[in-house]
Formats: sequence, C-alpha cells, structure tokens
Amino acid sequence: VEGGMGGVTQALKRSAEYFGAEIYTNAEVDEILVKNNKVEGIKLKNGKEVKAKIVVSNADPKKTFLHLLRNAELDEGFVKKVKALKTTGVSFKIVGYLEELPDFGNGKSLSPEHIASELIMPSINYIEKAYDDARIFGYSKEPWLSINIQSSVDPTVAPQGKFSFSIFGQYVVYDRKRNYEMKDEIATRTLELIREYAPNFKPIKYEMLTPLDIESRFGITGGNIFHLDMTPDQLYFFRPLIGYSDYTTPIEGLYLCGSGTHPGGGVTGAPGYNAYIKILEDLKKKS
Repeated sequence: VEGGMGGVTQALKRSAEYFGAEIYTNAEVDEILVKNNKVEGIKLKNGKEVKAKIVVSNADPKKTFLHLLRNAELDEGFVKKVKALKTTGVSFKIVGYLEELPDFGNGKSLSPEHIASELIMPSINYIEKAYDDARIFGYSKEPWLSINIQSSVDPTVAPQGKFSFSIFGQYVVYDRKRNYEMKDEIATRTLELIREYAPNFKPIKYEMLTPLDIESRFGITGGNIFHLDMTPDQLYFFRPLIGYSDYTTPIEGLYLCGSGTHPGGGVTGAPGYNAYIKILEDLKKKS
C-alpha cells in the first residue's frame, strides 16, 4: 500500500466517508456517557457531547472501563477482574532514516532481504537469554529484532534519496522511571547489535519508543501494543474476560473492538470486523 500504514487508514477514511460516515480527528474522548446502565454517547476533551445509542471502543479494556466510564455502575467483581488483566508492555520501536541501504552481506543495492523483514534471533537460547535479561535488568541486553526497510517497496515514505526503516524489538519492560532512564542506552545498544550484521546501518535520524512512550503517546495502558498480554489465560473466550468475549460489555450499547478482544493483537482488522457482525446481530434482534 503506497503511503505505508497511513495509506491504509486514509483509504479506510475515504471509504467510510463515501458511505456517509463523519470522521473527527484531534478529538480525544474524555468520557463515555452512561445513564441507567445504557450508553448515551461520548464527551470530548473540549467539552462537546456527541449523543449515540451505540458506542464502540477501540481503546484497551482498562482504559475503557477504568477511565472512560466514570458514572457507570459496574459490578465490583467485574472491576476487580478488569484491574487484574495483564497489560505490561515489553516491546519497543525505533524508526528513522538511513543514507543508504544496509549491507547484510549482499551489498548496498536493493536485494530480497531489504524487501522482506530481517530477523535477528539466531537461536532459541538467544531468545531465552533476551527474556531472562528483561526479567533481571528490565530490558534485553541483546534483544531479538525485526527490521523493515519500508522505502525499499514504497519510496514515498522516505525523503528523496533516503531510506526509511523501523525496528520492532523485545524486550523492554514497562517501567515509568527506568524506561526514561534506559532509553538512550537501549537505542544505542540496539543499533550496535544491528551493525554486527550490517556495518553501514547508521541512521541519520531516528526516534525510539519505549512502552512508556507508547502509553503516553497513544493512550494504551502499560504501553502494551496488544492491549492485553497474548497468554493462554487471556485468549479466545477469556479475552478480555469470560462472559464478554463476544465484544459486548456490562453497559447496554457499549461494545469493544480493539486488540484486547478476540483474536487479539496484530494488524488484522479481525476484532473490528467481528464486533461489527455482533452489533448487526443485536440491532436485528431489536428491529
């Protein structure tokens, strides 16, 4: 898709508007309005209220139930279960630009490895050590990495003559203090590690996002890109909680559609599509 992930969202926007949707940007939701256990709409940070009989939240479950539902009468047991959900982020991201394509052994001209994802995880023992380091130190001294050179297939995402890249890495454990203190050290070590495989991997500009950055910038609890840990006790009919794996909530008219619902994280669109099907089914029952 030309334009990267931003191109995908712009295409969805155009399609939705074609069918009559109104889309507001820079309009942060401050509260989901509820009366008599029924949703009434939303209130924005600027004070504007938007009335609606159905609200679909793409925010994570903790954000939705513990922060946006201020006047809802939620069962204490339900709230306790929401608070117990595991949401600790452990992923980091580095994005930036390069002067030249990285040489992973086939030279600096465009090669198959530039179009594919380059993975640095030489062995199971390597991955296990990365995990053990994170448990002990709060981050992996030698993280496993997935590297993409997006401009190798779409030059529009980089300045002319430059090459864009993104690095997805694990592990950096969410910690309000240590994420800030360790940020530069982790970024430096990560780039040094990549240069062991591609010596010319020297960004002219880059930005690193720790779990703390992800939380503060995107409003995701714990900086967990999957909203909830993708562990067996939080998958399938456990996701987000038993009794609510069908995208419904204890509030009539309020649905969830984010990565905290089945089938979980990753850019699949499946949670949103499934929620849409459930909402249509409920509307048909009422008609």
